Amino acid sequence: MLRFLILASVAALHAQPSLLFSEADRDRILALAAAKPWAAGLRDAILQSAKEWPQSHLARFGLRQLEVPTEGGQWWHHYVCPTQGVRLEFRPPNTHRCPVDGKVVTGWPYDQVILSDRHSALAAAARDLGLAWQLTRLPGYAEKAAWILNEYAAKYETYKLHDTNNRVTRSAARAYAQTLDESIWLIDIAWAYDLIRDSDALSAEQREGIETRLIRASAATIRGYDAGISNWQSWHNAALAAAGFTLRDDSLRDFALASFRSQMQRSVLEGGFWYEGAWGYHFYALDALARTAEMAARNGIDLWKEEPNLLALFRTPSLLMFADGSLPMFNDTAALNLFSQDALYEYAYQRTQDAALMAVLGRRSRSRNALLFGAAELPAAERAPLTSHLFADAGFAVLRSPSNDHAVIMKFGPHGGGHGHNDKLGIVSYAFGGPLAVDPGTQSYTAPTHNSWDKMTIAHNTISVDESLQRETTGELLWFQKGDGFTAVSATGGGAYPQATLKRTLITTAEYTLDLSEAEATDGTEHVFDWAYHNAGTPRTEVPLEPWTGFGQANGYQHLTNNRAAETAGAWSLSFDGTPAAPIPYGTSWNSTATVDARFEVSTEQAATGRVSARATYTFNGPGYMLYSTPTLSNVPAGVPAGLKAQVYGDASGHRLTLRLIDSTGESFVVNTGTVNWSGWREVVVREPEKWSHFGGNNDGRFDSPVRGITIAIDQTAGGPSSGAWYFDDLTLLYENETHLAAGFEDAFRSLRVSMLPSEATTVVTGNGIGPDLRVPVPYVLARRESQSARFAALLEPFQGEPSITSFEEPEPGVFVISTPGFSDRIRLRDGGVDYLRSPAETPR
Repeated sequence: MLRFLILASVAALHAQPSLLFSEADRDRILALAAAKPWAAGLRDAILQSAKEWPQSHLARFGLRQLEVPTEGGQWWHHYVCPTQGVRLEFRPPNTHRCPVDGKVVTGWPYDQVILSDRHSALAAAARDLGLAWQLTRLPGYAEKAAWILNEYAAKYETYKLHDTNNRVTRSAARAYAQTLDESIWLIDIAWAYDLIRDSDALSAEQREGIETRLIRASAATIRGYDAGISNWQSWHNAALAAAGFTLRDDSLRDFALASFRSQMQRSVLEGGFWYEGAWGYHFYALDALARTAEMAARNGIDLWKEEPNLLALFRTPSLLMFADGSLPMFNDTAALNLFSQDALYEYAYQRTQDAALMAVLGRRSRSRNALLFGAAELPAAERAPLTSHLFADAGFAVLRSPSNDHAVIMKFGPHGGGHGHNDKLGIVSYAFGGPLAVDPGTQSYTAPTHNSWDKMTIAHNTISVDESLQRETTGELLWFQKGDGFTAVSATGGGAYPQATLKRTLITTAEYTLDLSEAEATDGTEHVFDWAYHNAGTPRTEVPLEPWTGFGQANGYQHLTNNRAAETAGAWSLSFDGTPAAPIPYGTSWNSTATVDARFEVSTEQAATGRVSARATYTFNGPGYMLYSTPTLSNVPAGVPAGLKAQVYGDASGHRLTLRLIDSTGESFVVNTGTVNWSGWREVVVREPEKWSHFGGNNDGRFDSPVRGITIAIDQTAGGPSSGAWYFDDLTLLYENETHLAAGFEDAFRSLRVSMLPSEATTVVTGNGIGPDLRVPVPYVLARRESQSARFAALLEPFQGEPSITSFEEPEPGVFVISTPGFSDRIRLRDGGVDYLRSPAETPR
């Protein structure tokens, strides 16, 4: 009897959820969903997911009956084609197919990776069922969540400790193959328990079992491995905080928060960078850190105020992003767009109200985090322009043009620990709406090319010595300079090579980057110096190249294929032509019925201005209409647009053209412009969108800025042709005092020319390297010189259509002259910086 009273008292103490939900949260969310369509949609998605479980789970994994796995899972990095390294395709219930060659692999570890997916899905389902219970108080949802938790309480301690190689090591876990993954799982388990603990679905004995044999047992597994300053420890801390707060265990809570504070001091570099130097891990760790801070805030501890480095981790990425939100793929990171991380920013903005976070928020439809943790309203904020920045401690220099989107980022800082790449003084670049200089980023860690290519110096845009790998080191900043129309930086490679020193100086303008890369032997002997540059596109050059087999077969050089080379002592150039051979898809298209068909592509067939436009192809095999939509727009001015202007190439078909503007809530404002009864190009202008018909979003008839997207509709008219194509160009948003080109379509095609000044004998080599997508090679160009020192003076010129630079010269040492029909630049290198002068081009007499 006494034991029952004690358990009942503990249950009463724990009745109020402390991690994810409270009575105030329930009232706030239900009121928000009643007032805001975006919130109602997110609430409904939670409830629909709960309603469909467990049938959705059974279908996803091809299961005949509902059950919790009887063993732990394996590392997701194992789930790749054994030869190619490309991620496998799972076909339920147990087929693992390689998309490259169609081969099927079986057994360990592939089956066990799917077990990890099942563990994750079950924990997430328990959490969402708990949310559904809190939102509706329908007991069936709590009962389903309780089933999952009780099953794990019964099985967890039967799972064997194992790591990614099925051994028992410090990082071994039970439900997963490493404590990192088990931590993420435990957070969902703890949150789920916290949500349903006050329901009738659990008895006092079941609560004790879940707390003791599941949450505490998993916390003990995780706490057994101290991962130091790593991203692993960030997730360990979040999991232990979740366990500590929900169990009211001061020991677990205090340990987690003390470790969190230690990381804020030791894992965050000056300026707000996660020490590993890879954006993927920056946000991976930040996800855990934000969750920990949110749980602490709900229990009266304000880590946002107490640890300013936490907010700095949110603020800094927008200073390094390119114009489309993409971040440089340095070190072990895959392609990542900052705007896709907006769910994390919901935590930070609600807790800090920091206006700088609006550089990320408000660009996409709001996320579940907005519903659960975010502000009810996001302010319309003027976004600061992207500017050049130096991060001396982290070792990044961001060089931007003030007049267009041309940007170059150089890396010279710390190696980044186990996730670093050997690419000191490497660069990536961007212009005309997309990437130019390509970094390989990273593949799955079990892909054969992860260690033989991703980390290799030759895979990056930098200098290699003797075909060898740079050492793990930190470079040294020499100087950084921002001037009128240019940004410049100079840095060394530190101790990247024991046999040679490296130095790189970059000067970036709107039209080009001048790259002066230097290497000098420290041992008085000759070495092989390779200046390498990787860029998508078709290499074109007048250099008489021939097949070449001069590379070694180690340190990444074995992955350079289709190599052709020529010897030269003169100046040379090579262009990476980015013009595709066929139209490429753009945005999205949607058909109203199966009897109509639409394609939306970027094409060089017609253009009102420039070289390209968007081709909207239609086919009517029956009644209906089709929609063509731009991707989500970025960098759109704040404020309500006054109208929309478009160049339209008609086909005199008589079909109707309808235009839509999508506001930030998803509300569509629709205007019928009439029939297209003309051939050739015509300007179409429509104004006052708040007077148009409207639907969707908050459907209040008021345009909530900024503009999210533009949609074009073709409506069939009786008697019109069944198929044809219209072209659209220069979709322009009109405002009271300005215009904004939302889609000019030129951004789809971008090229780059490399021009190098003459020097001693140079071997120019081009061929294919490996890109971020292992199935798509990325071309490269390499300049090789064998001597005691090498000086590579190159001009990297982004262009569309044809290059504009007509001459590139060094009339005296350290003085460079770059000329176009419109201007002539004179750049003089000096100690600690450059002198830069732009003059109008002389008019021919």
